[in-house]
Formats: sequence, structure tokens, C-alpha cells
Amino acid sequence: MELLIKKLNILVTLMLQISSVIFAQSIENKDSLELVVILHRHGHRTPTHTYKNDPYKDEDKYWPIGLDQLTNKGKMQMYNLGKLFREEYKTFISSYSVKAVQVNSTNYKRSHMSAQCLLAGWFPPSGSEIWNEQLIWQPIPIHSVPIDKDQTLALRAPCPRFWCERQNVLMHIADNETPEDKKLFKYLTTKSGENISTIDDLATLYSTLKKEELNGLTLPDWTINVFPHKMQRLADLCANSFTWNEILKRFFSGPLIKETLFQLKEKSEGRNKDKKLFIYTVHELVLFSFLRTLNFENIKYGEFGAAIVLELHRIHHRYFVKLLYSHSAGVAPYELTIPQCSTPCSLDKILSNTEYYRSVDWDKQCFE
Repeated sequence: MELLIKKLNILVTLMLQISSVIFAQSIENKDSLELVVILHRHGHRTPTHTYKNDPYKDEDKYWPIGLDQLTNKGKMQMYNLGKLFREEYKTFISSYSVKAVQVNSTNYKRSHMSAQCLLAGWFPPSGSEIWNEQLIWQPIPIHSVPIDKDQTLALRAPCPRFWCERQNVLMHIADNETPEDKKLFKYLTTKSGENISTIDDLATLYSTLKKEELNGLTLPDWTINVFPHKMQRLADLCANSFTWNEILKRFFSGPLIKETLFQLKEKSEGRNKDKKLFIYTVHELVLFSFLRTLNFENIKYGEFGAAIVLELHRIHHRYFVKLLYSHSAGVAPYELTIPQCSTPCSLDKILSNTEYYRSVDWDKQCFE
């Protein structure tokens, strides 16, 4: 009996190894691919805000395209990202089809323009799709909802419970400020001319300085002592505060996790048979929070063009999810091991692991 058990164990191990190899080969060749869901950040942009003592606050002089707008560099980043995905999924989806592709974006100009540029790189028209020989481009619909009603991508729809909980977290963080933190707030207030007394204030100023630097401008001398190193930790705390605990994760990332996994589940159950690709154009905090809620630790904060990719694979009548991540435009997405889930991760397992977040009822629970 003992010998038989050993032989059975060896046989099971061998079968698992063979299945693993078959699975890996199938995924690599895209043979088993059923659906792709992409979440990506917009491209390089101008600052959203300037500050009182900002040497670059003259919008006409320094920001002629406007504040918070996609730059030419950002357009090219998105176009190249589209080309990268076109090459990666050329055997899965080679041309645009209204039945196969759906694109959703937050209702910001930079987001819509980013989605347009990405689509231009991914789906250049060919054959009968060409409607203008002088313009090798085709229009593709992009869906969005008003910012103040967006519960899923921009997360700006009213939710008193979320903001009340986050305020409690901010008070906790403020109670634990060090003398150095207080000194930094005072220094930034004096130099910027703005009231910098919270991590939200600091994060806004940090973002402005970073965008100005990324746009090739020389920052004022006073920033040398604090940017980015001394400001970075508190700016990171601000980002973390949106998903500080389970309640905040549920409201801030739950709706998007619910939306993306819903598409995978629908496909696995035989609905949306024609759909092959969902694209969501969002923002860095949304991507970062999505991964934090899935229990990824020490993940890089997404730069321009960062992307999360969820692939749904069907192997031997079972469905598995492969998750990939790129922290910056131009960096090919690489696979991540989904926490609390074996590799490969079954769709059933990831659905089970995220049930708490996906069960959020925004319209009801936000106002309880």
C-alpha cells in the first residue's frame, strides 16, 4: 500500500508538471487567450496647479497648451504604447471591431487624448478601413461619464463614508507627525507662498514640482534641500492614505476591481462572446490603489503610461488569470504573481479573494 501511494504521488507530481508546461506554452503562444483587460495611465502632461511663488505660473508663457493637458511627448508615449500592445497581441486581435473592443476613459481631456493616441498606435486602418489616404487613422469610440458621477474610474462621485474614513486616517497620520515633518511643512509654506499644513497640501505641491521638472524646467534653488527626497515620504503617505485600510480599499478600488473582474467572469460564462479587449484609461493613483488592494506590496508608483494587464486564459475548460504590470511607458509589461493565489491563478480563486471589495454597493453604502 505504501509503495502504491508513493507511485501515485509521483504520478500526480508528473501530471502537474506536464500541465504546468502545457499551460505555460499555451499562454506564451496566446493559444488559450480569451480576453484582455488593460488599465493604463495617461501620458506625459503639464502640471495641474501652479503655486503662489511659482516662477512658472505664467500660463501663456510656460504652458501655452494649458494646465493639466497632454503634451506632444505624452501623445507619442501613448502612440508607442499602442504599438507595443499591437505587437504583443497581434495573433489575438489584429484589427479594430466595434464588437470586439470597448474603450472607457475618465472624463478628462488628457485621458481622452491618451486613449485616442493609444488606439491610433494599436489599430491603424488597413484595406477597407482606410477612409482617407492622407490620414492613416480611424475614429474609435471612447466611453466616459461625468466626473462627478464616476464611481469606477475617476472615483469622484459623492461618497461621504469614504471621505469620512479617509479624514480619520489623515488625522491619525497628523497625530504621528515628527518634528522634522512639521519643520518641512513650515519651510514649504514660507517658500511656496501656499499654506502647506497637510500631506494633501504637500502632495499637490510635490506633483507640481515633479511635472515642472519633467517638462524640462529648472526648479527654484529652495527646492534643492527638500525635493524630491524629503517630500517623497509624505507624498507616498498621501497616496497610501486612499487605501489605508479595508474600508478605504473597498470604496476606492472595489468598483474598478468589480468592473474588470466582471468582464472576465462574463466571458468565462459565455456572455460577451465577441468581446476580446477592454481598455480603461485612468490615473496613477487608481493603478497604484488597484494593486495595493490586491495585496501587492512595494509596487512602484506608476509613471506616465504605466499599465496593468489582466489576461483571461482557458485551459482544459478551466479559466485562469494572468496579471502583468508596466510601471512606465516604454517598459514592456511583466508578469506578477497574484498574492494569495497559486500560479497559475484560477479565475474562481481571484473572484473569491476579492469578494469583499467587489460587493461594494456605492449608492447605498456610501451614504450609510
